[in-house]
Amino acid sequence: MKRYGLCRCVTAAVLAVCMCVSMCSCAMRKYDPERDYVSPLTESEDQAESSYDVTESSEIEEGSDTSTESKESSSKESSSKASSSKASSSKASSSKASSSKASSSKASSSKAASSRTATNRVVTYVSQPGDDEEEENASSQTTSSEQTSSSEPKPEPQSEPEQPSEPEGNRPSVVDGRKLVVIDAGHQSSANLGTEPIGPGAYESKIKVSGGTQGVATGIPEYQLTLDLALTLQPILEDRGYEVVQVRTSNDVDISNVERAQIANDLGADVFIRLHANGSENSATSGAMTLCQTQNNPYNGDLYNESRLLSGYILDELVSSTGCRKEYVWETDTMTGINWARVPVSIVEVGYMTNPAEDRLLAQDDYREKICIGIANGIDLYMNEIGEY
Repeated sequence: MKRYGLCRCVTAAVLAVCMCVSMCSCAMRKYDPERDYVSPLTESEDQAESSYDVTESSEIEEGSDTSTESKESSSKESSSKASSSKASSSKASSSKASSSKASSSKASSSKAASSRTATNRVVTYVSQPGDDEEEENASSQTTSSEQTSSSEPKPEPQSEPEQPSEPEGNRPSVVDGRKLVVIDAGHQSSANLGTEPIGPGAYESKIKVSGGTQGVATGIPEYQLTLDLALTLQPILEDRGYEVVQVRTSNDVDISNVERAQIANDLGADVFIRLHANGSENSATSGAMTLCQTQNNPYNGDLYNESRLLSGYILDELVSSTGCRKEYVWETDTMTGINWARVPVSIVEVGYMTNPAEDRLLAQDDYREKICIGIANGIDLYMNEIGEY
């Protein structure tokens, strides 16, 4: 009987040791310290972690603790049974069982700690309650706000006014919805005897700008007469709805004929009016004439029709307004200011300052007014003819 009882005690001790070893290996499988994250535990726990299901994660925590406690209690019961059996048998067997029980308790404690650590790491990777809903709501609100803001009309940014670009050929220019007339008061107080090509790419040159002629009766220089006429013509044209730009408003300037034409080109003028007075060795010669390029002009022959039409209307209306003698429209390719123009252009010779009688008329304000009215009437007819006004 004593041998039989001793065998039962030994068997119980062996079973207790095996159970402890099994529990330790199970705990070590759940946590991988080299990777420093939770290894897949069970299928249900893996699904709970990947889907961020807070309820299942809570169950994982509770289940892990419950499983640990149940295993701990079963271990203690087994150890108690082994301990009682050893006490009834012998002291030596009892001491062995007690040491086995201590080892079992340590293993159970180690397992419980590992199990709780694993459970805590699961919580670390599981999102907090409502995070997914808040992210979805935030995303939907952001999308909604973006759609709302995109659907709302946005105020258009105010852009700076466009600067006039270089014209291409006979391109009409509209300034504030009006047609642009550029007026060039011929000559200047001091001549510039330097030379410039008479046309783009031309080998022939002429002086840049001369001082002009002078009234034989009044002594008024041509550059002063043309400036007075330009300043008189401007308000007449503006009253008719034109935009007017003066090449010069002073006699003390240095602007070559090429540069004057370039001003009209750069502004894209609808018409370029160049005011001059004539002179002749024959003091009896009188009357008005206009000038434009020929049809075969190598520099701007493509603008001949417009320039010829403009020059014809201006001459007719000037003569009609003043009652002066009518000469003709002189078609010539020798004028630098015409050859460099890329807009319809006309030189207006208002009369002969070498004729004493006509010179005195040109000095009178009422006669100058008539000249300017005739020029404006000619521009009106030209605009109506080409349908641009």
